[in-house]
Amino acid sequence: MKRYISILFAGLCATAWPGCKKYEIEPQVKDPAFIRVFNNLTPTLDFAHGQQVTPFLTFLMDPKTDAAGIPTDATVVGDFLGTRQLFSLSYAANEANSSVGNNTTGGPLPHPDAPNLTPVKYEYPGNAHILTAPVINGFDLSAWAQVPSGKHRIMFVIRPQNGIVFKDLSASIRSGILLDTTIMLEKGEVYTLEVISRDLDNGKYGLYIRKEQFIHQAFEPNKLYVGFVNLSGEKTEDARNGFMNVFPERVKVTGSYLRYNDPASQASGNVFYTPVPGYDNTYLTTLSTRMDTTISYHPLPMLPQSDFFYQGLLRTYVDVMTPEPARQGTLPYFRFQYLDADVPAYGSLFKTNCSANPAVYNNYNVVTTNVKNYLPNLNLVVNNKGTYHVYPTVNIMEIVYDRVYMMQIVRGFEQIP
Repeated sequence: MKRYISILFAGLCATAWPGCKKYEIEPQVKDPAFIRVFNNLTPTLDFAHGQQVTPFLTFLMDPKTDAAGIPTDATVVGDFLGTRQLFSLSYAANEANSSVGNNTTGGPLPHPDAPNLTPVKYEYPGNAHILTAPVINGFDLSAWAQVPSGKHRIMFVIRPQNGIVFKDLSASIRSGILLDTTIMLEKGEVYTLEVISRDLDNGKYGLYIRKEQFIHQAFEPNKLYVGFVNLSGEKTEDARNGFMNVFPERVKVTGSYLRYNDPASQASGNVFYTPVPGYDNTYLTTLSTRMDTTISYHPLPMLPQSDFFYQGLLRTYVDVMTPEPARQGTLPYFRFQYLDADVPAYGSLFKTNCSANPAVYNNYNVVTTNVKNYLPNLNLVVNNKGTYHVYPTVNIMEIVYDRVYMMQIVRGFEQIP
């Protein structure tokens, strides 16, 4: 008998069941590979880069072209592809992949940003009605699409942000090809494809392809895991001259695991945390090259279930829009610091507190809020028939110029008791 499990994201629950796939209306793809596509291009990073391409794209796999070589359609079309959101899950969540509008409520309160009323997707397949990957190596990978293995032509076309589907756009717009390349996909493998900026000063872009190794690796069931990769392109002239903050050439990463100190906080009225022994600004890794396609995953401790509750109640997430110190939550969380490995005297250049509520995190506008210094909690909170339980996850932190994107890989629902 199937059991229904809801995943708690601070009051917002999503329901799933074992073996679930999105709209299984077609035969299984023969000898499939699995792909997921992100657009890492952002709005202009600084005033000097007005020539940067508009970060709104159409993804085409095996495009059909007219006599002039202009794409008219494709076997696979990922249209309305906007800049990816800072947090993504390994299974499809409409919260992060809306069909129309971004439902953004960010910005300085009480003045939320106006919602975007034109179609936008934050990844492919997103919430497209297609067959997706099964559970592989114990992980729910339904955010990856099934495609035939083998050789494929891949295109990305720059398009305006309106409601017109790709094939109905004018030929002059469809001819705005940003990338055109051929890739090889192996049967049964899982791939993440990302459009990246290689050199903003000179308008150079590329396709980053990572064959995910976590489907072949063994992970202990009672540990968290995190890996880091630097997907930033060449530093811009403004960055070299100190006019904008981006990640350095070589990045040193340290981590702290913090537990809320109830007695000290209650006695003083302030907020105090105590580092978990062995995880107080502890060295994790140094990223020496860009665009690595192999990620090393670092094991982190999974705390006892009792650490996530206080007087029988689930502890709270941070509220990133509330002023300090009231914003601080009480759930245990990781803080990662990013330093210039070549100039350690500079200290921490960037910090991410993995303490936010995943349900509402992507609602905040990354440009107008301080949300870039926060990411969702690495611990997955599950509500099963009114009982809360906390589970470990595998997490990929992708550094791109001035921000960190977090991809959380979640175990298959059928394995959660």
